[in-house]
Order: sequence, then structure tokens, then C-alpha cells
Amino acid sequence: MQVLAGDIGGTKTLLAVCEVGPPGGPSGAPRVQVLAQQRYDSRKYPGLAAICRSFAGELQKPLPPFAGFGVAGPVVKGRSHTTNLPWVLDETDLSRSLGLQSVKLANDFHTATLGIDAVAAKDLVTLNEGARDPKGPWAVLGAGTGLGEALATLGASGQREVLATEGGHCSFSPRTELDMGVLRFLSQRYAHVSWERLLSGDGLVNLAEALAHLTGLQPPPELAEAIAHDRAQAPAHVTAGAAAGNPLCTKVMQLFCKLYGDEAGNFALKTLSTGGVYVCGGIAPRIIEHLRDGRFRDAFFDKGRMRPLLEQMPVQVVLDTEAGLLGAAALAARAAQLSPQTRHTNTSVPNDS
Repeated sequence: MQVLAGDIGGTKTLLAVCEVGPPGGPSGAPRVQVLAQQRYDSRKYPGLAAICRSFAGELQKPLPPFAGFGVAGPVVKGRSHTTNLPWVLDETDLSRSLGLQSVKLANDFHTATLGIDAVAAKDLVTLNEGARDPKGPWAVLGAGTGLGEALATLGASGQREVLATEGGHCSFSPRTELDMGVLRFLSQRYAHVSWERLLSGDGLVNLAEALAHLTGLQPPPELAEAIAHDRAQAPAHVTAGAAAGNPLCTKVMQLFCKLYGDEAGNFALKTLSTGGVYVCGGIAPRIIEHLRDGRFRDAFFDKGRMRPLLEQMPVQVVLDTEAGLLGAAALAARAAQLSPQTRHTNTSVPNDS
């Protein structure tokens, strides 16, 4: 069946028509193929319905009748006030406005988790092989604009059921003298120093400022300029500085990966993720060589008596930044399967082709 899928962020909205096929492969997950997609600047539109209408105009045919959207913000009872946009999204309003049979909204990290099963093997980088339990829970976390964390379990139907969390906002727990220095520095800025204050795009900048203060190392001029005048662009200058060998930026990346592994290990223990730990989000694919240098893995294991348990948990980095789009397609397909009309006719959803 064909469905409309969307990944809705404060900066960009990605829409796609996807073909969702029958389950296949060892995971038993539906196959998802992107047939057509378009990216939009979210801030240029009054709402999601307007973007969908623009997309339909470009397709020059009606939208598929079932839609799923991952939204950067909490979704409660089918409704979401987007975090970084002045939008209120409502499933019923959207389906009525767009003339669709069903619209499903979910937190964007929820859809990213649903999309992992559809990610190609080539887009998964193994940090720890472990011994996967196919029926075990997943821990999924990802640093990007913020730090998302979700738990996925295998439901009675054989599909993954996702429990989104706000675990990224738990209190940062320093372990070394350097960590404690970072905490003291950031405590002067924030009333609550969460893991997200370090493991995010802005977290890279926070770490750069903290380490410059603690070590006396100087940021490269481009980074200093961005911090002063265009902070949103500063994370890219941190990673570029590390690639160029700047001592401060290199130290930032090393600490970032260590802390990332530390929190991944925390979350894996809390969720007993014998099915695997997945690292996704926009930052991981850009720093994959840093994540593979051993610091992440060492910190992930470094939990005292629990080390043997963590050593058995597979850890993989998801390189496909469109996993959320694939998950939104799976979300829409699930709604289609539950639709009374779909069950009554026992046919595929029309594809308008």
C-alpha cells in the first residue's frame, strides 16, 4: 500500500509517498520504499496542512489516504503543540482538512525507533557485536537538536511497540574531575544541567565553552565568531575544528563521545536492552569515526559489576538520517491495517497511480 509519511522538525519538514510492503527478512518488519519525497522549510508555512497541499500539487495527484507524521514535540491524544514552531497539530483536523481517511501523529523519536527495522544493513555501524536476543527490548537514543531516548519492546502481534521517554532531561551525572568541572561551569548557566545540555548540537558548544574555561585552550576563530554571533552554526565549527586538528575541538569530541557512551550504558541498564542499543539522531553519522575510536564503547561498558551484562548487548549506530520518515510510513500502514474499511474490503489501499 502507498502511504503519506512525514518527518516534522522546527527547521525542516520532509514529506514522502512510501510503498509499505508485506513483512520480509529476519526482522519480520514491513518493507518500506520511498517513491517520492520533498523537503520544505517549516518556518515558511502556516502549518502542516499547507505543506501537504504543496506536496500534492508537486505530485500532481491526490495524496494517499493514510498518513503518519513524526513531530518534534510531545503528542497527547492525537494532538501536538510543536516545540519550535507556532503550530498546533491535530489528527482529526488534519485528516478532515486534507480529505484523508486517517492521520497518525507520534513524537519524532517514536517514529525514528519504528523506522530502525526498515534501515538497510549497510546503514548500521556496529560498535559492539554482543549477543542479540531477537525478542529482547531495544534502547534507542540519539543526539541532535536535543537528546531523544525511547524503549521498544516486541508486542504480542510481533510488531515493535515504542515507549517514548524524556530521559534526555535526566540530571547529568559526572564521574571524573573533568566531568565535575564541566558540571560546575554549566551550573552557572542552567538551573538544571541535564544530559541533553551536553549530548546535543548545543551540547557540543557548551562543552567547547566549558573546556576552554577549564583548560585554557582557545577555540578556532571561526568557532569563537559563531558562538558570539550565530550559535546555531557553532556545532558545525566544533566538528570542523576537530577534523582540522584544533586541540580544543579534538578534546570536545573525545569528551562528547565518552559521555555519549556513558549515558547509553545508563539507558541500556535501565531498560535491560538485550535486543540491542541503537544510536541515532543527526549528530552520530557526522562523527562516526570518533564514535568508533573506542571511547564510546569503553564508557558504555564501564559500569562496575554490570560490565559483563553490557558486553553482551549489541550496539549499533544508525547512519540513515531518514529512519524517522520510514517509521512514519510504518505508523501510517499500521493505521491502515486497523481501518474498518481496509479490513472490510480486504484490499490494499488505493495508490492513485
